[in-house]
Amino acid sequence: MKTSKIKFITANLALAALLAVLAGCVSKSYDKGAATSEALQTSADAVAETSVKVNDVLAALNNLTFKSEGDLRDQFDAFVSAIGNLDNSSDKLDSKVAEMQAKASVYFESWSNQLAAIQSDELRKRSIERRDEVTTKLADVTMSYQGVKNSLKPFMSDVKDIQTYLGTDLTVGGLATVKDIVAKTKVDAVPLRDSIKKLQASFSDLSASLSPVMPSPDK
Repeated sequence: MKTSKIKFITANLALAALLAVLAGCVSKSYDKGAATSEALQTSADAVAETSVKVNDVLAALNNLTFKSEGDLRDQFDAFVSAIGNLDNSSDKLDSKVAEMQAKASVYFESWSNQLAAIQSDELRKRSIERRDEVTTKLADVTMSYQGVKNSLKPFMSDVKDIQTYLGTDLTVGGLATVKDIVAKTKVDAVPLRDSIKKLQASFSDLSASLSPVMPSPDK
């Protein structure tokens, strides 16, 4: 009799523990959404940093070729440093986006798993539609990110070619021969800069839509 009672109590405790774990999973699923939101904003910040570095490269290039003065080596070194900073910023952006995608994957998997726990057909349908909507927006943002990366490659190639050229012929004559190419590079950079700004806004907007924190009244 005592053995049966102990088994009964043990089974009830195990069931209670299981229910507690399941309840915890459900109640904490929003944390995965919050983590995705934070990762999206971090990606937006990395995009903003890349935007600044692109502008720094253009400014240094403009100073070197159109506002040349004194020892050209100083302006050239500033240009080379700006290119290096942009390279680092681009790598950081790649890393942050990869982290965001990993967290989003965990979030969507959790979201899909929780659908089975919704008894109402209508609520389940709405949850599926909302999940699919967010998934589509994330796919769009990811595509925009790839577009920016693809546009950044030829820009980096151009400025590094200019760096290599002037690294050999850092003279008044050398600068004169590349001014038209520099001018074209600056014009070509306009759509790149626009696409970077749009990408930053897209990351931030999607982040806000997934955040459990309400925006401030003044925003």
